[in-house]
Amino acid sequence: MNPVKLNIHIDLVDETKIGCRITDANTSNQLLYYPVERTVEFSEQNVLVGTINKNYDQFEKVIRSAIDGKIRKGQKIRCVFIENFPFLKEADFDKYIIVDRRNNKLEITMQKVPVEEVAQIYADGSYASETKQSGLAVSVYWPDGQKNTFSATFHGGSNNQMELKAVIEGLKLLTDEDTIQVNTDSRYVIRGLAQWIHFWCYNDWQSAYGQPVKFARDWQEADALCRQKRIIFYWVKGHSGNEEHGICHDLAKHSAIIKIDKNL
Repeated sequence: MNPVKLNIHIDLVDETKIGCRITDANTSNQLLYYPVERTVEFSEQNVLVGTINKNYDQFEKVIRSAIDGKIRKGQKIRCVFIENFPFLKEADFDKYIIVDRRNNKLEITMQKVPVEEVAQIYADGSYASETKQSGLAVSVYWPDGQKNTFSATFHGGSNNQMELKAVIEGLKLLTDEDTIQVNTDSRYVIRGLAQWIHFWCYNDWQSAYGQPVKFARDWQEADALCRQKRIIFYWVKGHSGNEEHGICHDLAKHSAIIKIDKNL
């Protein structure tokens, strides 16, 4: 999966179409995108026509996200395309999502049957508005039967950040493991570690709009811990009766309400 970096400069916005100039390191092209018809016209035929056509779903995601954010004339968008990238679909969250980054490769597959005898992480995070504190909890299970469960409390933070930091704490304990299953109720974390970081790392940890990725330092730490490993993500539906995840949920919630003096 080789990345392609493009710059998109918006130079026309009206009710029926969006005009923009796209450039890579060597070439440029002008195009018109029609949001209603979801079609595109190019001013000339060159290599960028093939690039956009091969990655049309990704191009549309970028442009339509810009539209939702009230796209404006003069706006500059930096984006990265990865050809044939398997973006997660709703039905994939009922499967085991496997991200294999061993041997400096990136392979993303899904399967319905579990992988046996692998290290397991159960993680959860919480934020309490009444205390303005957040908490995390993680349980780590080694294949030989060992177990470690712990929690932590922080001033500030958010649910999403704690969900991510909980997974990070689990990964830190499993640096010697080749394959790890991460069990979480956070689709935010799964989408981030299974797909978003592979684009952010090629875009200097900035969004398509040139803004720093939120919690970039945490995402970078998680990215480093996932390299050269096979990570299996399994979405646990919240309050579904999963005992291991329920323990983490209760611990994280409790951690967010106890009084502490620890800052993020």
